[in-house]
Amino acid sequence: MPKRGGGRMRNWKADNDHFEHDDRASNPRRVSFKPGTNKGKNKFNSWKNTAKLLLDDDVDMGASGGQGPRKPYRGRGGRLGSPAPRSGHGITKKKFVAGMLPWYQIIIPYGAKHDKDVVLRALLDHISPEIFIPHYYKINGNAAVFYVDDVKIAEKLFHADRKIMMSDGFKLVVIVRNTVPNVNVDADMKEKMKLVMAKRYNAATKALDLTKFHADPDLSEIFCALFRPVIMLAAIDIIAENIPDLEALNLNDNKLHGLEHLKILSTKLKSLKILYMADNRIPFLGSLDPLKSLPLVELYLKGNPLLNRFNDHDIYISDVRKKFPKLVRLDGVDLPPAIGFDVSEDVTLPPRQQSFLIDPAGQDLVREFLTQYFAIFDSESRQPLLEAYHESATMSMAANYLTNDNRNMPATRLNQYISNSRNIIRITERESRRRYLRTGKLQVVSFLSDLPKTTHDLMGFAVDLLVFTPTMIVLTMNGLYKETNTSGSPTRSFHRTFVIVPNSGGGFCIINDMLYVTNTTKEQEESAFKSGMPEAIPPTPAPTPTPAPAPSFSNDHQMLLNTLGQQTGMNEHWSLNCLQETGWDLQRALFIFNQLQSEGKIPPEAFIK
Repeated sequence: MPKRGGGRMRNWKADNDHFEHDDRASNPRRVSFKPGTNKGKNKFNSWKNTAKLLLDDDVDMGASGGQGPRKPYRGRGGRLGSPAPRSGHGITKKKFVAGMLPWYQIIIPYGAKHDKDVVLRALLDHISPEIFIPHYYKINGNAAVFYVDDVKIAEKLFHADRKIMMSDGFKLVVIVRNTVPNVNVDADMKEKMKLVMAKRYNAATKALDLTKFHADPDLSEIFCALFRPVIMLAAIDIIAENIPDLEALNLNDNKLHGLEHLKILSTKLKSLKILYMADNRIPFLGSLDPLKSLPLVELYLKGNPLLNRFNDHDIYISDVRKKFPKLVRLDGVDLPPAIGFDVSEDVTLPPRQQSFLIDPAGQDLVREFLTQYFAIFDSESRQPLLEAYHESATMSMAANYLTNDNRNMPATRLNQYISNSRNIIRITERESRRRYLRTGKLQVVSFLSDLPKTTHDLMGFAVDLLVFTPTMIVLTMNGLYKETNTSGSPTRSFHRTFVIVPNSGGGFCIINDMLYVTNTTKEQEESAFKSGMPEAIPPTPAPTPTPAPAPSFSNDHQMLLNTLGQQTGMNEHWSLNCLQETGWDLQRALFIFNQLQSEGKIPPEAFIK
């Protein structure tokens, strides 16, 4: 009488790839769980570390995956390594573990004893109503081997192990491994790929359809999955060589994951404007960064995991458009027009101006107003500014650092400003926002008086007059100033906006004042207070210059010279020096003249004609 469970273990022989012994349903196998007998367990220790290698290089078809090594069984009161109980007496059911690769190798030991159609029909009947396509079905020794590209099918086949009774009384053994076939991209393979692409190309629309490329019937004998970078790069080379003007490419359902190697598309296929990549495995929107250089107008991404990361479809559209600004169609839906400037790409912009006036008639008013305001602001007392503000004036200040490094240097700290900063991104409570808003001219001037004493670089001002009407003036300016009573006299950069309205006395006053303060850049530091007028308006009297031949000017310069002389009363020599020092900017020249004139720094000789 044979021993219970006396059947021998199945043995996969590495030399000829076939199984040594049949596994009959009527003869249960005897399984050994002795420690140290599982010689292949080290293959699993580095599985996760080699996943990338498996994707980028050829893979051994015998590599293990999906199932880990079985652990020794310890029965109740028994020793380690004792035989495991038979089914139904405590043995753990095999569990399918999805692998990292999108392909699964199916091994049917002794599958060579049956026709291909018989084996496949038995498997299809068992997992019905599911169906699958067996890729690269081959006979290795006495085993049948094929591949599937669907994890759900792989799991069903995994659980079909020893559950299908064949006509000869044997139960079909099914082994599932997470691995991809070996591949060698040679000239013969490239030629076959080229022929398949030729039949999938539409010359009328310059479109190439590579949907589920590996499943093409003409490629049934070779492994040609585009998710493998080496195969995808070979496909791109074939396209670039034969269809360099390709405009539309369909890569749907190719199990694409990493796209870093696709950055060459922008150099190989410069005319590509339409790209379909639906039903792949693209995990993040950032995975599309290698494609940002493509001038895409249409993109299809449905069926990728990246869409599950967006709860708001509008945010999804916005983020995709940031990467592909020319996109007009996404996932089969026309996008609304992008918000932007309706100008051509090669438009020539007007030259940059130091200052801008919406209405030249406001020039004198702006010059006079700013001259008086900053003369008081930079003085010892700012109390006279009470006359410059409306009774119901409001004022707010915001401050921020250019970089975090500025916080650590004593000379660049903004402690005196940050504590009073009304940064509404940082201050979210309504009551706090109200507290940092100064209302009424007494509060405004009191707040300004507490700020550090300053000296502004008047020559470096950039002033813009944005609104100039009888009832409202909006004035903005950018510039630099130094703190005169702070250790080290640090230089600050500021932006200020004044909203000015008529007052009851017939003049003008500030109804709203917004100030922003930050650190200066290195370039601003180097240019600060470097554009003064020491030669044009010296601090001490100078002898009248010896008459010299009148220089020749262009008509525009001569007109500016005459205008400055008429409005200031200075002679031609001083007016010329003033304009030359300010880069022939009449507004700046007038502004500086009024500032220095109010301080008594212009000598009488400047007015001798």
